[in-house]
Formats: sequence, C-alpha cells, structure tokens
Amino acid sequence: MPHEKILYIPKIENGIVIDHIPAGLGSQILQIIQVHPDLAGVPITLGMNLKSKRMGTKDLIKIQMTELSPQTLQHLSILAPGVTVKRIQNFKVDRKIVMDPPELINGLMKCPNPNCITNSERHLKTCFHCLEKMPMRFACNFCERHFFAEELEPVHPHVVKTFSAGKEAALK
Repeated sequence: MPHEKILYIPKIENGIVIDHIPAGLGSQILQIIQVHPDLAGVPITLGMNLKSKRMGTKDLIKIQMTELSPQTLQHLSILAPGVTVKRIQNFKVDRKIVMDPPELINGLMKCPNPNCITNSERHLKTCFHCLEKMPMRFACNFCERHFFAEELEPVHPHVVKTFSAGKEAALK
C-alpha cells in the first residue's frame, strides 16, 4: 500500500506561509510577529514539530493575508534567518524567498548600550547595520558599539526576547 501524503494543516487559498522554521521556534516567532499592526485580527495557523525531509522536524506558520509589511519581514529575518516565506495565490506558490539576515535593522531593536543617545532621546529610532551574518553581529549607527543578535532586545516591551543559540540552521 503506497504512502499517502497527509496534510496536518490544510492548504490556504491565498496568504503567506512561513516554512522551514527550526522545530520549537515557531511559537516564539508567532509571539513576536503578532505585535505588528498589519497582523491584527488576521487568522494564523501554527504547526509544530512537523516532519521535514530537509530538517527532520520543523515548524510552520500560515497567515491568511496576501502581503507582510517590510517591518514584519525584517523582524522575521532577525529572528530566524534561513526560513522560507511563500506567497500563496489560488492554492499555488506565487512567490518564494529565503530570509537572509538584514543589512540594516531600523527601529525594531533597542540598543543595549545604556549611554546610547537612542535610550535617552525617545524620538530617535535605533538603527543597526550588519557586520557579520554568521553569527549575526550588528553595530549601532549612533553609539557605534558592536552586539551579537542575542544581545538585542525588541523595542516593544511586551514582546519576549527569543533568540536560539542553536539556530545556525543551515537551512539553505
């Protein structure tokens, strides 16, 4: 009897699929990307510990909207570089991109340097540029200090900081 492919999470007609998320990181990604206003009230499905030929097990997020904002995509690229973002139209993959670590992070993360001007002048948005992609290391454009991605905290105070040290995920 041939093996049948079982769908644990139904296909979506139109929307976004965030695929190849390292197992166990899906709920943390979902918690963080949900703070973005473009996702307010949007139906989202999370699949955890699904079988994957490429990864063994993986997590998966399906979002029933046709586009993600640049800020949401940038946040995703910081949290889980290497994940695949697919746009689905009429049940078929219309566009697919693999998220690389960002060259710039604008206004999403706080500078850990307490003396950085962005921590005292609230109207200034932080800006970091990427120095290294593996491991991810950034420099603040204001105080010029260098930080590993794990040292950066989200600007939104109600978001839990989640970086996985074992996330080197050779997902490409």
